[in-house]
Amino acid sequence: MPPARIALWVSSIGGLALAARAIFIGPVPAWLALSALTGYVAFCIVGVLVPRLEVFGDVIWQGDVASGGVALTFDDGPSPVTTPRVLEHLARADARATFFVLGEKAERHPDVLRAIVDAGHSVGIHGYAHDRLYAFLSPKAVADDIRRACDVVEHGAGVRVRWFRPPVGQVSPRTSEGAKRAGVEIVGWSVRGLDGLRRADPKRVLRRVERGLVPGAIVLLHDAAERDDYTPASVEALPRILEVARLKGLRIVPLEAIIGSVE
Repeated sequence: MPPARIALWVSSIGGLALAARAIFIGPVPAWLALSALTGYVAFCIVGVLVPRLEVFGDVIWQGDVASGGVALTFDDGPSPVTTPRVLEHLARADARATFFVLGEKAERHPDVLRAIVDAGHSVGIHGYAHDRLYAFLSPKAVADDIRRACDVVEHGAGVRVRWFRPPVGQVSPRTSEGAKRAGVEIVGWSVRGLDGLRRADPKRVLRRVERGLVPGAIVLLHDAAERDDYTPASVEALPRILEVARLKGLRIVPLEAIIGSVE
């Protein structure tokens, strides 16, 4: 069990112990109760915002170091404008990546989805629509959303999806339970380019990614903007990222090539 999840259990038990003391012995000091509550809430919020801690469920966030490979993963596509540019850069480098597609976009652009698969890349889902309050959805709503997106990919490209990256990357207890019901594994990241921001600088994206380009890394990038209203900085930074990986002797491979022995 991940250390952060053990800490959650310990802190939960501690909270129950304080409550039992208040009931059977007498009220605890207000400062102690308030401090315990504040700390617990803060810990839970961090657990949702930082999926690699695996507080509320299992998350694949890094691969096998011995694989010698790096998984570049792209969110928020497919886009008929920017995704083909990403595919061109990958093809020139003979690299294979993993695309976490939005079901709604895949439904509108099945030709781009098929181009991803036909080029030898892997596909995961990023939900059907990019709901920024996804972490608050009920487990049933999460499971239904995941199944809907999976069905779109299977119908459009003949691929049955096994991986899911929640919108905004947040993993709440509800999100984790919904993914479990839908039969998919949650995927996070070990390196984040922060390229999905409108004013992101490609040079800064490159520097962030370059620092984390090590064997087994799972890199979070974007092949499209959430609303397709700008070009993510990673599209410009990608050729250099691929060149840096080559100079480091790293292979750019689909996600399944680096997580087989760590699942």
